[in-house]
Amino acid sequence: MITRKNFLRIGSLGIASILVPNFLFSKSSILSPVEDVTTLLKQARRYRRQGRFSKAKTTYQQVLSLDGTEIRAYNGIRKILLKEKHKELEVIQLYQQALSNLPNHFRFKRSLYGEYLRASIGNQKLFKQLNLTSGRPLSFIKQHFDTLLQERPDNKNLQKQVAKINKYIAMNVDTTYAHKNKAVKQFRKDNKKAHKARFATLTSTETTQRLADLNALPVNPDRQQHIREMNQVNVKALRTDKNYAAALTATEAYLNDVSNSDAYFIKQFRDLSKQLNQYDKLINFEIQNHAAKNTYWSAVALFDAYQRKSEEMNQPAPAVMDTLLTYITNNYNNPMQRFEAATRKIKLSLLRNELSDVRELLIEQCKEKMLVSDSHSIDRINILIAKYWKKSGENDYKRIISICNLPNDYLQSDDELVYKASLMNMNRSRSKAIHIDQLQYRISKL
Repeated sequence: MITRKNFLRIGSLGIASILVPNFLFSKSSILSPVEDVTTLLKQARRYRRQGRFSKAKTTYQQVLSLDGTEIRAYNGIRKILLKEKHKELEVIQLYQQALSNLPNHFRFKRSLYGEYLRASIGNQKLFKQLNLTSGRPLSFIKQHFDTLLQERPDNKNLQKQVAKINKYIAMNVDTTYAHKNKAVKQFRKDNKKAHKARFATLTSTETTQRLADLNALPVNPDRQQHIREMNQVNVKALRTDKNYAAALTATEAYLNDVSNSDAYFIKQFRDLSKQLNQYDKLINFEIQNHAAKNTYWSAVALFDAYQRKSEEMNQPAPAVMDTLLTYITNNYNNPMQRFEAATRKIKLSLLRNELSDVRELLIEQCKEKMLVSDSHSIDRINILIAKYWKKSGENDYKRIISICNLPNDYLQSDDELVYKASLMNMNRSRSKAIHIDQLQYRISKL
């Protein structure tokens, strides 16, 4: 019998279900287990790509609680663990869990045995903790890989792995500490050398094609390291083939499309722009760089771009260089940066033929460097002195090399700049002859 009280209770539930439909028909209640797993996997992948690894790992574990055979969840957790340090045991336990649910899964067996191998040669304490065998670790591991090879005798990767294990056994990798094992040291050194040189024989055409193939694949953050490496290989190959214009284009493409803050490609772009006299490109890049960073060094880089263009193209120094020089002068934080600011002031005065100012600035810098032994900074002043003498019309502007080599011979000079330059070069380091050679080369190019 429906009483007035029961009628009101039923009516209130009906109203609530209309106002809040999720109360009675939540998404989880209408999704099948398969849909739940798919939704959770997408969510976990999104967390992982956002760098929210703890949330991603928890979500992957939710997937495994629904389906212990879900390979994608195991792979997701593996990727998270590999981004952290000292997670070797957890990776092994993960593969062991996977194989308990998927005992015939070839890939997981190979991965687990691979982890055993890494532990046996790199973390023997961990391998003992696993308590897998009382015998020799590598013999135990070889048996497992031999079994896998019997399953798939044509698998070339397995063949290479077994061959490597045989080498490790012959070198006693698992019974001798690595720092005492000369054979292991040489083996690893050779492997590292071979790994670095694995692209050495490729032509620039081949590296360009490989890079195109790599970029054509679906976007994947885990592939970024390989994309960077192949871009680097491609630029090197193009430079080796003296195709500098293509190398500059490739470098510019990487900075625009992949990363505009990668130090290697920034250096390549700057060097190639200067080499090809692409000063407008260089200036535009440095303008953007300084606008983004607004630091002492970004201002120096932009100043240098303008200075190089004016010097190489024989054009007047633009007024913006004064603004940059003021910024540089007002923002140095140490003696080295102060020296960088001083040399830029000399360069700007040279561009504007303010030769009397240049002379006084050079004398001042010679005084600053009198007790310094750093040949690099001293030779920067020596080169500026040679430029000043050449611009002043002196035929013997190369005598700075003689002053550098035999400073005592010029101590009696009546010319204050010559006298100060000889004092500056008295204490310079002469341990490396290449510094003098570099100075001579640069003076010869003036």
